[in-house]
Amino acid sequence: MIDDGFRSRSVNTLALMLLVAALLLSSGCGFQLRGAMPLPPQMAVTYIEGKSRFDPLNSEFRSALEGRGAQVTGERDAATAILRILENRTITEVLTVDSAGKAEEYEIRQTIRFDVISADRQVLVAAQTLSMNRFLRYLRTNVLGTEREGELIREELQRSLVNLAMLRIASAGSRRAD
Repeated sequence: MIDDGFRSRSVNTLALMLLVAALLLSSGCGFQLRGAMPLPPQMAVTYIEGKSRFDPLNSEFRSALEGRGAQVTGERDAATAILRILENRTITEVLTVDSAGKAEEYEIRQTIRFDVISADRQVLVAAQTLSMNRFLRYLRTNVLGTEREGELIREELQRSLVNLAMLRIASAGSRRAD
């Protein structure tokens, strides 16, 4: 008869050995987690040009740029690159209505258009248009919750679009370097 304490120690030892083997194999094949793609070097000091300095989209771009090592400046003349927000549009459309004609479901769609130019007006990233949408079910029994959910969806859309824009900018920078 095998002792239960011995059996659990054997299982633990076997699990530990399998984990170590998996780690050794994954490191031996060159596997690495991929970090954020670097921005083009011309974007070291970037000025964000948009409709309003206090637009939430500007803040989202600022955070994304700073997170990738760029310095964001409020002085256009001090910038080595200019990220121009050419369009930022959010549209909310009714998708379905009930038998009384009251809205039950909405589509929230956000579109941004941007480009990046260098300080000497050379195009670093040609004009890009990105668009995303999400659906929102309207609940008359929870109006405040539905309104807050709509706000959260708009924030998520904006964050996702900025992340996509940063991928496009980084990709364009890596193509230029080749």
